[in-house]
Amino acid sequence: MQENSRNYGLASGLTLILAMSISSLNYADNQNLPSLGDPLSAVVSSAQERKLGQSFLRTLRNRAPILDDPIIQDYLEHLTYKLISNSQLEDRKLDLVIIDSPSLNAFAVPGGIIGINDGLFKYSETEQELAAILAHEIAHLSQRHYARGLEAQQKSTMLTMAGILTSVLVMTTVGGEAGAAMLNTVQGVSVSNQLRHSRAREAEADRIGINTLIESKMNPRAMAYMFEQLEKTARYTSDTSPGFLRTHPVTQERIADAYNQTINYPSKDYPLNIDFQLVKAHATAISGKSPSELMPGFLAGIRNPVMAIKHANIYGLVLALTEEGKFQEASDNLAILLKIYPNKIPIKIAEANISIMLQRYEIAEALLYDALAINPGNYPLTMALAHVLMTTSPEESQELLTDLTTKRKRDAYLWYHLAEAAGLAKDIPAVHWSRAEYFVLTGDLEQAIRQLSYTIPLVENNFQQESKVKTRIKEIETLKNVDR
Repeated sequence: MQENSRNYGLASGLTLILAMSISSLNYADNQNLPSLGDPLSAVVSSAQERKLGQSFLRTLRNRAPILDDPIIQDYLEHLTYKLISNSQLEDRKLDLVIIDSPSLNAFAVPGGIIGINDGLFKYSETEQELAAILAHEIAHLSQRHYARGLEAQQKSTMLTMAGILTSVLVMTTVGGEAGAAMLNTVQGVSVSNQLRHSRAREAEADRIGINTLIESKMNPRAMAYMFEQLEKTARYTSDTSPGFLRTHPVTQERIADAYNQTINYPSKDYPLNIDFQLVKAHATAISGKSPSELMPGFLAGIRNPVMAIKHANIYGLVLALTEEGKFQEASDNLAILLKIYPNKIPIKIAEANISIMLQRYEIAEALLYDALAINPGNYPLTMALAHVLMTTSPEESQELLTDLTTKRKRDAYLWYHLAEAAGLAKDIPAVHWSRAEYFVLTGDLEQAIRQLSYTIPLVENNFQQESKVKTRIKEIETLKNVDR
């Protein structure tokens, strides 16, 4: 009961925040005049969608449990960008956010925001099926279904936009019957109706998503396979249906349509992708269950005759054994994988982690530096090395993470870890700057300004640094007006 009350408060709070933030977007802003060639821009421009999406993302990060895991983030980013490079999406500036939730859900928000629950790995048997869900969401963005929905209803009020985005967040973070009930309290029943895309738009997203799979040289029938899996899940679970099915209802007709669209496409084998299987096992290992709860499943998976599944479960077992402190047994199992996959990044990080747990930091550093020599700039490897260096050389860790921020400026947790490294290196101005960037990205703009204000006395003898800080404060003040 207490949890439900907290979530109802979250929903109503989001409604207010997003409604106010969107009302600050001047609908007839002369700086964002609609393109004459794009009738949808008369409803809501792409620039407005982008501004709205970023405001939503800040609120989402502030209110929802966001997953901080470089291995999963990196894998999903690469898969997503593979798909969008073969899609109809013109603006490819996307933000991919992963919700730490075991439920099945994915969503696309106007402005290039794609959200995924890490529980999606549990429901996807193959990379092809996971890609099918992503391709479907990318299609919603490429066809600007949100703007078209407003156009069709002749309801272009900013409050309606806020309600839709709030509903997406409620379904993402709560889901199930509680989420459905809240939908009826957030902006009224009309919001939940708007959230359910029309059949025509869903069919279009399926069709275009299937084409994206074909262009990406992935299995187009995976869309139908995944729909069948979702339909079975809905049929045999006690909950009414997963969040994704509430906004993307799957029917036998829809499954048949997905199959029919690929009827003339030649059948071929799609080998299981070991990278997907490793990340799937990784997602299971960090799901919050204890090692003793995880091990039976991994041991059962090791008996699978399919090598990719067998090896991924060995990897999962290594993670569970490491967490339980059984380092020798973990190393023995890891040795099997290293002979087969000597350069797979999750496996190399698992090897380094065993050394870290044994406080053999120099060995861990050497392993990660060698891996980075083969994979320069790799995000998970860089983060793993930075965490080792926080113990052995905080200044080097800070330098490594600072360099990474030039490529990943909108990575909230990167700034969080940079603040930690800067603190260990006793670089106090950098601590406050990094914390400020973290708070900006997670929607706490007052705290961001407060952190920067702490910096001013520390850099007052450096005109360039002081000007930089004051300029950033003004930029954040502007964001406050957007989010207000």
